[in-house]
Amino acid sequence: MPFINKAKIRSISTLVKDISIETLNVYDTSFYPSIDEPVDKVIAYFLIMVAMDHRLSRPGKPYEAIINGNLYRGAELLYYLGARKFEEDPDYFTAERLVFIKPSDIVEWLSIGKSMPPDPELRAHLLNDIGIKTIRIFNGDFTKLIELSEGFLRRKNGYGLQDLLKNFKAYQDPVEKKSYLLIKFLTYRKLFRPLDEDNLNVAVDNHLTRVAIRLGLIELEDDLIEKIRKGIEATYDEDIVIRLCVREAYKVLSRFSSINVFILDDMFWTFGRNICTSDLPKCDKCFFKNACKAYKEGDYLTEHIYIDTWYY
Repeated sequence: MPFINKAKIRSISTLVKDISIETLNVYDTSFYPSIDEPVDKVIAYFLIMVAMDHRLSRPGKPYEAIINGNLYRGAELLYYLGARKFEEDPDYFTAERLVFIKPSDIVEWLSIGKSMPPDPELRAHLLNDIGIKTIRIFNGDFTKLIELSEGFLRRKNGYGLQDLLKNFKAYQDPVEKKSYLLIKFLTYRKLFRPLDEDNLNVAVDNHLTRVAIRLGLIELEDDLIEKIRKGIEATYDEDIVIRLCVREAYKVLSRFSSINVFILDDMFWTFGRNICTSDLPKCDKCFFKNACKAYKEGDYLTEHIYIDTWYY
């Protein structure tokens, strides 16, 4: 079983405290609805877009495009195109419309140039599922998710926001990547104020996993390391166990550094995406270099391989 390295986490925590962290600007209209949009529309936008925020690029087929001279990659392109659709047709983001979305609609909406998201059939299915269940369970009203939760992520009666999100197939990841990403958006937009903050976690994806492995926040067993070296895909259970360990490692880092997990999420996602990349990590620009296990050992493991999933 993978395990967290508390000694390493503590050493990294002393460095994190000295870093100026830029948090996500959730009011940037290049990617998100403007500040004056109705609450129900904004909740719908984030619920729907996060539901599709998984595995946007595949080996040899990046999801990216240059628009007006700017390069948009992965999630940037997804939310850029989402925001354009929201501006043109905000009623597209209603439960009634989601029910009838087809794979061809996904392709038309989220493709630009030669870039299109993989698995349009799956993405359409996830949105259909949200539409059907929102109508059936919440009378078509996305704000019920917030109202019923009463500010809690988890409740014994099953009405915490995390509990309610599990009704939707898109949000059934045992490690809850999409759920925490959505909750981060809603919290930053001041649409949800979590009362049980102890239940907050980072949204674990490939970037946060790779960084945790390289820094040494977690330690993997030899057989998992061998799989990574040989490019052998992890099993479903291995993927879950690794990411749960990663999630707990960042939780401990949050506690040691006294920095909110969402702020750490912002920082390490950007860091993994731009500095600690899979290929050719930019160690000369890394503020953790002298404490980094990978840099010290000269062994730059990547995250494990697990491709066909809608969890992250």
